[in-house]
Amino acid sequence: MNYLGICLNGLEEIAEKEVQGKKIYSGRIEFKKFSEKKDFKSLLIVYKLYKKFNFKKEEDILNEFKKLRIKVKKKFKIECNRNGQHKFKSVDIEKLIGIYLQKKGFKLDFKEPETIIFIDIIDDLCLIGLLEKNELHKREYRVKLNPETLNPTIAYAALILSDYKKNDVLVDPFCRDGIIIIEAGLMKKGKVFGFDKNIRNARINSKVAKVKIDLSQNEIDWLDTKFKKNSVKIVSYLPSISKRNLEPDIRKIYSEFFHQAKYIVKNKMCLIVKKTELIKEYFNDFKLLKEITIKIGDDSYNILILKKSI
Repeated sequence: MNYLGICLNGLEEIAEKEVQGKKIYSGRIEFKKFSEKKDFKSLLIVYKLYKKFNFKKEEDILNEFKKLRIKVKKKFKIECNRNGQHKFKSVDIEKLIGIYLQKKGFKLDFKEPETIIFIDIIDDLCLIGLLEKNELHKREYRVKLNPETLNPTIAYAALILSDYKKNDVLVDPFCRDGIIIIEAGLMKKGKVFGFDKNIRNARINSKVAKVKIDLSQNEIDWLDTKFKKNSVKIVSYLPSISKRNLEPDIRKIYSEFFHQAKYIVKNKMCLIVKKTELIKEYFNDFKLLKEITIKIGDDSYNILILKKSI
């Protein structure tokens, strides 16, 4: 039996490597080896795949479901994940299959279901399975969050893309609530440093995660006094222009950051930004190797992998 992992659109390459699987659709990775004990860092949802087919109307989904030999326990729940333009809503599919199973003598239970049937709809494609793991992005250590917090799957992807290795010195100069540095600390590869104007939330979250991180409440212009030349790897979620951060302030931050990075970065760094137009003006001493765009609802995030060119 194969499994399907759902990841954020744009992170398929990272998810493929983690589960040793293959992308079959946007944000969908099919793989064979599954363990309930395994932590999936790049995925959002995992379900056991029973059938995939194309459909034209709602009734086609119900008819295909009726043909399946899924072992449904007494108490069940239906979850429908829908992407694309349809005349129906996710709840319509949940009701359709739910009513059919109730007529068969099964009991709908939203609080403590023994079986969760997962209906994954992408345009005119439908995949049916049993839910194995859900909400994998909700890490237990995320107790205190900043307004500009980061989805942990993006943080994990950035660390993998940065080629973070054993004995690397990893630095996040804008650590906020500590998502990137905690994900790095959990990998147990090297020393991890986090800096920001306010590190209270990062300190609390890192204690919950039980990871050893060196946290300091300092400005970025202090970095070259803390680290030797060509000694660190930077992975960070940089601020972008917003109502809270005006363009002159962001320009000042970018200018100082790249000035410091030119001195302390050993080879590569990985940056996450919401908008790329302005930051690319400061790439003078770095070469852009790769750019990945990730969509979460109406928000867009860009992962930039940069290599030192001097």
